[in-house]
Amino acid sequence: MADNQPNTKSEVQGEGDHKAARRYNEATREFVQEEDVAEAARDAQPQSDGEQQQLERAEQVGRERAKDEDPLLDRPEDIKTGKNNPK
Repeated sequence: MADNQPNTKSEVQGEGDHKAARRYNEATREFVQEEDVAEAARDAQPQSDGEQQQLERAEQVGRERAKDEDPLLDRPEDIKTGKNNPK
């Protein structure tokens, strides 16, 4: 098969790439276990009022494009238990 031909056997399965999701989940789990998450959160805070305003505007734009709010935003405790059905 020529290099410019698409691979007929796609590694993308259904809604997404399961291997990539697994790598992401493992890296996230490792980060949470081995790094100082609170320090990383402090380091990620906006450095100025202007940056804070940019972040708030970006969040607003993202929310405007979303179909619905994630119901887990109102019930973060359900994230840990795996419940994701709206009450």
